[in-house]
Amino acid sequence: TGLPKTSETVKKATRKLVQAYMQRYNLQQQQQQGQKYNQGSSEENNRQRTSSEEDYSEQAKNANTQTGDIIVIDLGSELNTFKRIALLDTETTGEKLGKWIVQLTQELQLPHETIHLIGQNIGAHVAGAGANEFTRLTGHKLRRVTGLDPSNIVAKGRNSLVGLARGDAEFVDAIHTSSYGMGTPIRSGDVDFYPNGPAAGVPGADNVVEATMRATRYFAESVRPGNERSFPAVPANSLKQYKQNDGFGKRAYMGIDAAYDIEGDYILQVNPKSPFGRNTP
Repeated sequence: TGLPKTSETVKKATRKLVQAYMQRYNLQQQQQQGQKYNQGSSEENNRQRTSSEEDYSEQAKNANTQTGDIIVIDLGSELNTFKRIALLDTETTGEKLGKWIVQLTQELQLPHETIHLIGQNIGAHVAGAGANEFTRLTGHKLRRVTGLDPSNIVAKGRNSLVGLARGDAEFVDAIHTSSYGMGTPIRSGDVDFYPNGPAAGVPGADNVVEATMRATRYFAESVRPGNERSFPAVPANSLKQYKQNDGFGKRAYMGIDAAYDIEGDYILQVNPKSPFGRNTP
């Protein structure tokens, strides 16, 4: 998280994202248990059944090793004012995050290719710095970093590069929902998505906090099973160009299902209220 959790808008959006991942992982567990059951049924005539306790243990073991875990770093609890956000040293904070990820992968024997960092607003830059530090310490890149409305950030020294950027991980994507509010219109990843274009505000957001948290709401919606491709986008530099082309072009999907080989700026239109995706079932 990257904004003060005293805001009900921030708490609600973050809760939606965590709930979406829990729903996704629970479904994966159910599917794996179903596959295990079907496999056991087909082999029933070829071998003697084990006890129900042994079957359950095997199912639980398979389910727990093939879904995922969610770790929430509540940076927003320390950033209780917008002044503290502005003064946050993202590089130093990111270095601490990177060192912790190295420790995590070593102690749990966790493949670094499975790690996906997601950062809100200024937390996006902390995630990028953390991924960079991980690479510096290990020589390996994390699989993905996603920035949810990355904030505008100022370099603290001449010729210094700070902030989320392509190259921080094998794949970096960003969703910009308040480009001229709490966010930035500047490209932050391999691919940058601009709902409603970089110059216009997102529909239905009444203030800058709600606008910046729409990126989290959109991503959360895409995480929910069945909604992975609810946000189709096409390459464009503005909403005007998008409309001139009637939304036609090489399609990509904003959110969890973004293809790792896409690059550039993508525009899409969204609904003013949930469900936000135009392709939502």
